[in-house]
Amino acid sequence: MKTISKVEQEVNQIRLEIYEETKNMTPTQRVEYFNKTAEAEAKKYGFKIVASARESTTEQGRATL
Repeated sequence: MKTISKVEQEVNQIRLEIYEETKNMTPTQRVEYFNKTAEAEAKKYGFKIVASARESTTEQGRATL
């Protein structure tokens, strides 16, 4: 039987929380949620979000469906 480390348990808990927050969202709502969350976290830690070549044609370099 495989044992799960504390780090794996924490990651699984975070995934479950994100799933619970987004499970009833449409794909578009989910993308908006993750864009806003990413922007807030990037600002919090002083990171800059750089658009990929694929995203460079989208509004403000944000992911879209």
